[in-house]
Amino acid sequence: MRNLSIVSALFLATLPVLAQAQDVAVPPVKLSKPNSYGLKGVKIAVLSYSINFVTAQRASANASIGTKARAGASLGGVDEAVMRRLANEAHADLKAQLAAANIPLIDDATVTDTARTAGVVLIPGNIEENRDGGMVIGSGVKKAYVSVGADAAPLTDLYQAAGKVSGFGMLANFGKGNKLSKPALAMDAAFVSPSLTIDFADADAKTSRTLAGAKRASVDIDTQFAIRLPSPVNIQVGQAAGIAAPSTMMLAKDVVIDAPFTASGGVSSMSTAGDYGAWNPSESGAIAVDLPRWTALVQSAYRAYNAAIVANLAAVRGQ
Repeated sequence: MRNLSIVSALFLATLPVLAQAQDVAVPPVKLSKPNSYGLKGVKIAVLSYSINFVTAQRASANASIGTKARAGASLGGVDEAVMRRLANEAHADLKAQLAAANIPLIDDATVTDTARTAGVVLIPGNIEENRDGGMVIGSGVKKAYVSVGADAAPLTDLYQAAGKVSGFGMLANFGKGNKLSKPALAMDAAFVSPSLTIDFADADAKTSRTLAGAKRASVDIDTQFAIRLPSPVNIQVGQAAGIAAPSTMMLAKDVVIDAPFTASGGVSSMSTAGDYGAWNPSESGAIAVDLPRWTALVQSAYRAYNAAIVANLAAVRGQ
């Protein structure tokens, strides 16, 4: 008779206090090239700059009716004020990098006034949240997030929350960009809206069988700092008539930054079926960050992301 084998562990290791934050090497951030139409020789107007912070992950593996494993992890030690400050820093850094590349900019006040006159709707409170992450049915991973905009480049209703991209491209509702098409043409400018996604963990949910043939469900959530897909840069250029011609830059692949930022080890859960039935374990834990080190990683991430944006814009402009 086979014994029921169950392994369920919560790894919140007690590690030495992390060293003070230092400059971090970031792998190359590659964005897809935008359509060059309407971008050559024009000024850049940063309409919205958002950072989407993944704040929780929930994973579930379902091998059979009685063999399941679940785990969840949440981001700890980062409050809304820190997120807003980082969004403001990222916006300022993009403008500084554009200026350094001799790409002309429209000032923030003009962008704000133009957007308001064009009827662009701002998101109340300049924040969007999905704290729940949704329900996992079967095997899979759900993520919760908080999206915040820079004070001078706030969230708008033109694009989907958390940098998601619909079948039409970057617009949540195709055609909304027409609000900005004629203003862009009048200003000889292109509106850009970067949406950077920052994650704190990598979750894996899978089913398998043991050597004896028993069904097994397992979930692992490991700490991992990463820039996640799609992290789009939405672009609206000027067009005199017809439907506006939006364009976008998309992250080519996730960018994982291999550097410590927490003393937490992650969360793991596993269930194996046997003759006595199966237990459905569920584990959860908070990933408490070392705030100076995590902040330094976010700063390194947005600088690299912004550099990729600037490089692409310079290339399509022929600079």
